[in-house]
Amino acid sequence: MTQRGRSRRLARRSAVEALYAWQAGGADAAELPRVLAEVLGREDRRQQDEAFVREAVLGVAEHRAELDEAIGQAARGRSLRSIGAMELAILRLGAWELRYRLEIPYRVVISEALRLAGKFTEPAAKRFINGVLDALARRWRALEVEGGARKLAPRRAS
Repeated sequence: MTQRGRSRRLARRSAVEALYAWQAGGADAAELPRVLAEVLGREDRRQQDEAFVREAVLGVAEHRAELDEAIGQAARGRSLRSIGAMELAILRLGAWELRYRLEIPYRVVISEALRLAGKFTEPAAKRFINGVLDALARRWRALEVEGGARKLAPRRAS
């Protein structure tokens, strides 16, 4: 993995931790600067992409209503209240990346979300997160998803 990849991976972890802390504290916008400062100030995160952490956390906060509505629709019958706090933090970050960071391939977004889910949640939650983010990728990035599916499909013999 490249240095940039490691930096971004650490940044995603920090963003999820910040989002988790923010929602646990009542999701008050006034708390975001404190939560961000706390996560960005950690000694073990010196190599992270700090700009990405800030952009992700502030982006999720700004678009939370839209992201939550989309997550709720993709969750097929599960209310947001029934989704664990860490699962929801991972879903919000993944949904934000799928919607607003189009330069990041959807497969990378989902893969990194599943890596975080493997670290912070139960196996069933990981499957749920995969299903929700896959549905959102198909909704928001249909051409990219379809193009990837075509590349993977076996070719027919002529």
